[in-house]
Amino acid sequence: MLLKKKGEFFMEMTVAFVPGRWNPPHEGHIRLFLWLLSKFDRLIIGIGSCYEVGTSRHPLLAFMREKMIHYSLEAAGVDMYRVNFAHLQDFKSWDEWWQHIISVPGMKNTTHFVTGNEKEIINELKKRDYPTRFLLLNPEKEMPLKARFPYHATQLREAIDRNDYELFMEIASVGTRNLMGLCGGFEGIRAALHDNGTRIIPGRQTVDLIVTCRAGHGDARMVLCGYRSQQKKDFPGILGLPGGGINSHENPMDAAVREFAEETGLCVKIVNRSLEPAHVLVSGIMSEIRFVKLYSTTDKKLGGNQGGSSQVFHVKLDVKAEIFDGLIRSDSDLCDVRFRPVEEVFLRGLAYQQSDMLKSALNL
Repeated sequence: MLLKKKGEFFMEMTVAFVPGRWNPPHEGHIRLFLWLLSKFDRLIIGIGSCYEVGTSRHPLLAFMREKMIHYSLEAAGVDMYRVNFAHLQDFKSWDEWWQHIISVPGMKNTTHFVTGNEKEIINELKKRDYPTRFLLLNPEKEMPLKARFPYHATQLREAIDRNDYELFMEIASVGTRNLMGLCGGFEGIRAALHDNGTRIIPGRQTVDLIVTCRAGHGDARMVLCGYRSQQKKDFPGILGLPGGGINSHENPMDAAVREFAEETGLCVKIVNRSLEPAHVLVSGIMSEIRFVKLYSTTDKKLGGNQGGSSQVFHVKLDVKAEIFDGLIRSDSDLCDVRFRPVEEVFLRGLAYQQSDMLKSALNL
C-alpha cells in the first residue's frame, strides 16, 4: 500500500476506484468525482463498456467519454495528476468481469471501491464472499444530499434526441457541452437511439494512426506508411498504416500513439488530451490528433481473420517530409516506413479498410 508522509508520521494513501458508463457524462457524474476527490488522495475512474457503442445505452465511444470527464474536471480546477482512467470491457461472466476489474493498473493500491450498483456489484461481491482488500463505498447512501443531481444519463440522451437544448445544457457536464459538437456527438447519439449507430464488431480491437505532411509544393500531401511483413496472416507485403491492438484498460488514443512510436521511432506526446482535437508534439513539432472514425466490418476481405474494429486518428503536420529524414525507424511490423505521396499510396492500395480511412482523414 502506498504511504504518504505527514509530519513525523506515515499515513495510508487513500485511493478510490469508481466504475461507470458515464454515457454521456453529466453534471451529477462530475459532482460525484469532485466529492470523491475531497475525500481521497487519488481517484481511478473506470470507463465501462469500452467496446460497446452505437446503441441507445452506449451511444459514445469510451475515449470520448473519458475526454469529456477530463475536460470537466480540469475546468473545476482539479489537479489531474490525482486522477487516472481505466477502460473496462464487458464480459458474459461476472467472475471474468471481476478479474478484469482487479487487473486495472493501480488497483493494488486502491483502498475504496465506489459503486451504487447494489444488484450487479455489491450483492454479487457479498454472495461470492470475495476477499477484498478495499472498503465498499456506496455514494447513493453516503454522498451528501446537497451534492446530488436530480437527472440521469438517460434523460440527457433523451433531451438530445428531442433537440431540447435548454435541458441538454442543464444536465450535461461542461466537458460534454463543449466537446459534443466537435466529435459528432449529437448526430451519433440520435443515430444510436434509433438503432442506426456504427457498432464495434467483436474480435481484435485496434487503432490506426494516419500522419500526413506537406509534399513541399502546393496542397499535395504525403502519408507515413510502410510494408507489412510477409509473415503476416492478413495482407502480407501490402502497404499499411502504423497501428495495432489496444491493450487491456488502454485509451485508444494512447494506443495509437504507442503503436506509432513502436513502428516508426517517432515520438508523439499528448500535451492536452481534454480537447478535440487533442494537442500533441510530434518529434517536438506542435500539432493536433483528431479522431476520424470508427471502422467496423464483418467482411474478412476487409477486416482480416480476427475480426474486430478500428478506431482511427489523424495527425496533420504542416511541415515538409524531409524534416523527418534520419528520424524514422522501421524495425518492427512495418518495413521501409517513410512518407509517400498520397496519390501513390492510393494506387498501390492499403491493408484492411485503410484506403477508406485515409480518404476520410483527408475529406476526399
